[in-house]
Amino acid sequence: MLTRKKRLLATSGLMLIFSTPASAESLEVECVTSRPCQTESTQQPLWEIGLAGAIIYGPDYPAAGQSHTNQIVLPYLIYRGDVIRAGEDGLIKAQAFEDERWELDLSLDGAFNADSDDNDAREGMQDLDYLFGIGPELKYKIYRADDEQSKLDLKLQARAVFSTDFSNLNQRGYAFEPQLRYEHDNLFGREIRFVGTVGPVWGTEKLTDYFYQVDDKYVRPGREAYDANGGYMGTDFGFGLVFTLMEKRARLFLGGRVSFHQGAENEDSPLFIDETTYAVGMGFAYRLFASDKKASGG
Repeated sequence: MLTRKKRLLATSGLMLIFSTPASAESLEVECVTSRPCQTESTQQPLWEIGLAGAIIYGPDYPAAGQSHTNQIVLPYLIYRGDVIRAGEDGLIKAQAFEDERWELDLSLDGAFNADSDDNDAREGMQDLDYLFGIGPELKYKIYRADDEQSKLDLKLQARAVFSTDFSNLNQRGYAFEPQLRYEHDNLFGREIRFVGTVGPVWGTEKLTDYFYQVDDKYVRPGREAYDANGGYMGTDFGFGLVFTLMEKRARLFLGGRVSFHQGAENEDSPLFIDETTYAVGMGFAYRLFASDKKASGG
């Protein structure tokens, strides 16, 4: 039973990368169900099924004044097809094209909800529902080491964001996130992967309304009416370590994120509380079943 009725909107894997800036609670870190810390693609099965879990402590929404802890355990699926991929670097990816420098994907990501009764600034307002975003991701491969153990990518991500309480579905605007992402495998000569990310986030007015708008009916002492505007939301710095264990059957994850919201478009909103927020998390993934057939490309 998860505290505060929080669950992850995901069925194909446990994602700790929530690139959607609309995450009510997000952590810009590496997914524990991602590929093992190795470069040999021949070592990767075409599909695998396992069990994953995580505990995450982070803000209720961007620039929120309060943070909460969420725990979750659920099954995951990884599928490494030539075109459709699931559970790696995103819940689902449909690869449009790839060459030596460019890669275009369609990706889907999910996020936690937030209970307004547990947030002083939002008390009496509507809850923030589960969120998911879908849209194209264009990746430019800036650097690849000769030994293929480290790489640097620029990701240009655009997503349509939706919210749901599982009885209704609402479109919440759009987000744009350019991101630099660095990965280094076999850190210190061991099966450890380091991941570092940095990137700003912009949202349309409909998206920022969802977080920062205060309608007249929600006005109270200390919370005046506010009309949110679309624009810059903040910049995220994330890091993560993924440890491969038990002959590649298990992975352990540790990671965190720091978000700087100074200069954000809606910093005058009474719901905009902290200019700097932090999130930390740890998780695991244990592979139960895997195909004998290997993914192509190796």
